[in-house]
Amino acid sequence: MKPEKEQNNGLIRKRLIFSFMMLSLTPIFMIGFLSYYYCQTAITRKITRYSQAELMQTVANVQTKLAEFENTLVRLFINTEFNSALTALGAANEETQFVAAKKGIEAQFKEYMISNQDIFGFMFMCEPNLDHSVLITKDYYDEFTELVRDFKEQNAYRNIMTAGGGIVWSSALKINRSHFVLLGRQIKETSTGDSLGILGIILDEERIDQLINLNIYTRLYISLAEIGSYSLVINNDGEIVSTPFKEDIGKDFSKIIKETKPLDEIFSLVSNRDYGSEVNQGSFITEVNERPTLVTFKTIGSKVGIGGKSGWHLLSLAPTSFLYADVKRLAYATLGLGLIFAVVSVGISFYLTSLLDKKQTPLT
Repeated sequence: MKPEKEQNNGLIRKRLIFSFMMLSLTPIFMIGFLSYYYCQTAITRKITRYSQAELMQTVANVQTKLAEFENTLVRLFINTEFNSALTALGAANEETQFVAAKKGIEAQFKEYMISNQDIFGFMFMCEPNLDHSVLITKDYYDEFTELVRDFKEQNAYRNIMTAGGGIVWSSALKINRSHFVLLGRQIKETSTGDSLGILGIILDEERIDQLINLNIYTRLYISLAEIGSYSLVINNDGEIVSTPFKEDIGKDFSKIIKETKPLDEIFSLVSNRDYGSEVNQGSFITEVNERPTLVTFKTIGSKVGIGGKSGWHLLSLAPTSFLYADVKRLAYATLGLGLIFAVVSVGISFYLTSLLDKKQTPLT
């Protein structure tokens, strides 16, 4: 058995080591923890404010662009010559009458497509005679012809017909590997009020994506795997209308966003609200594709005062790993500093106990 004095010295050594480590490490880890917590909170608050401000600007840009297309529909709607051509188109009994009316409508469509390169095409679904419909597009003519033929089966048709002449933005329409959105409204005969059909502007979804993700499209040679923060558009049905990740278009947004309850408010009573109101915006943290993400959102409104509403909402997604990268570096630095102090504390403890041993060792 060890002498009692050696046992006491060993106990004192252990107590000194423990005391020095606690005195040196406790303040460091407390300061580190508080710094990490407050930095994370401050960054979340600042990033949220910045994201909301950026979102408001993006929404304003989108509203301005959407207003261009909505104004185009309005100008066509109030154009007497154009409306006469639509009436003649529906009433045409002879081929020559149909061809003449169709040429007049196509001339108007081409004029607007030349003046606004963002317009991919126009369609007029003639009622009740679908064979008298008019379509002009930059590409995929056959596919869009089939779409017009089966348009009554689309949700967009039902939404347009129940809008009471208001402008309606459709969900995404997939043509081959591309996606498109339709801006449409019902056209009625002015004297009788009978429906002439549905007039629509066709837009490439990519144009919407470029507006809401300008930071991605201005970077050269960026892959999808390199995209950190990005924005997407959803409609009132929760369908994803536009996103850089094209495979997600048409999906319900709840498939990629774990917690959707904070967004319920923008879907309820939305028709009774001012689309530009701050009531229709907010933020929360949830998992997006199984990654913790800060979600900020705002409703996209219509600037055209004719009852038109896009029914679209803009969501900005920023992974917290991207936001808290600097905070994590602070945490690692604190941990490294703690380990250094732990080693120093152990060294000091051994040095002091060795001095104590020398004082207590009798001279021979």
